[in-house]
Amino acid sequence: MSTDSQNPVRKSCAQPHSCSQEVRLKAMSRSPLTKDLNQLEYLELDKSLTAWSWAEDDPLYLAGENLNGSYLIVAGRVRISRDTIDGKELTVDIATPGDVIGAIDTEPQPAVDSAWAIETTCALFLPATALATVIEQHPSFALAMIRMQQQRLATARDHEINLTTTTVEQRVAIAVRTLGRKIGQRRPDGILLIQVRIRREDVAGLAGTTVESTSRVLARLRKEGVIDSGREWIAVVDERQLDAIIGEDF
Repeated sequence: MSTDSQNPVRKSCAQPHSCSQEVRLKAMSRSPLTKDLNQLEYLELDKSLTAWSWAEDDPLYLAGENLNGSYLIVAGRVRISRDTIDGKELTVDIATPGDVIGAIDTEPQPAVDSAWAIETTCALFLPATALATVIEQHPSFALAMIRMQQQRLATARDHEINLTTTTVEQRVAIAVRTLGRKIGQRRPDGILLIQVRIRREDVAGLAGTTVESTSRVLARLRKEGVIDSGREWIAVVDERQLDAIIGEDF
């Protein structure tokens, strides 16, 4: 893995990071972009990657900045946000280990969203300038890129459909279920605990509604025993009831 390149994005935030080859290969094996590569291809791709780390609340990149590549999250969690027309910040996704964020392109591209480290985060950076070579040498990587872009488009389309065909309660419930499946941890008693500095603003952004409406729905779900919650955590107590609120179509 290359270690002599300059900080690709924000010199005041990202720091060179050293993680073992075992950790880097494990991250590649769980990512939809690289999981279909074989061991030899992992090792070859690893030569084009550099490891970087960010402290809690540091930006990996900000909307409008010129992105020189993409990031494969190895450890930590990243909040992806987008600024609205009225100046509000809207959470659109939470990236976790294995996710790829940034510009997956052979040329630098302006960032549409901003990415913030929710906690200490490590990621592998793949420069745009190296992507063309990687695609040429590893056809399965190119196919994975196409599949991932298609999945992103499908997810965005489903989200837009949900905004017009579901109630606020359903959308908040969907957001909670999505977070639980993605970053929740199963406790011995069966409760699904989401304990990663999740704010009301994050749930509201994922649900496509206001913080006030989200707070009312979460309070109602808590009163009904569907969830429990604190300042920066949510526990799904009754998943069956949460699914019932969401409905069979989602």
